[in-house]
Amino acid sequence: MSRTILAVMAGLLCAVAGMRHAASLRGDAIRLNRWVQLLRHLLLLMREGTLSVPEALCAAADTPLPPDRLLRAIAAQLTASPMQTVSDAYKALGGTCTEHTALARMFERLSHGSKESRLLALEQCADEIGLMAATAATKADKDVRLWQTLGLIGGLCLSILLL
Repeated sequence: MSRTILAVMAGLLCAVAGMRHAASLRGDAIRLNRWVQLLRHLLLLMREGTLSVPEALCAAADTPLPPDRLLRAIAAQLTASPMQTVSDAYKALGGTCTEHTALARMFERLSHGSKESRLLALEQCADEIGLMAATAATKADKDVRLWQTLGLIGGLCLSILLL
């Protein structure tokens, strides 16, 4: 009896591992798409020129998704220590995601330079992450079903082998 339960549990773990990887692929595509939306909104706010950088970051970040939380955290850090640059705040808070290099370059260029240079940095970063988002969406569409099926079939085979 316990052998059967353990075999079924091992099979379920394989299935869950496949489902988790599939969810991770979808999550990457969603996160990258959100970055593109945020950067486009931030570009419009910065183009208006009525808000400071921390205020524009807070105004652009209006959902509870991780990119929005990062922008709000950067804005809070800039407000708490006004002598800190945007780039330093991002380096202190940023992670090691696929879009890290593009964001680091953008925040470095937001730290200094003219308004046109800052707007160009936002536009270029949005375009670069847009390409990443399109690639991630294509990969997710193709690979999600593969990983789900692989997890289920692998789990089923493992359960049969262990029985």
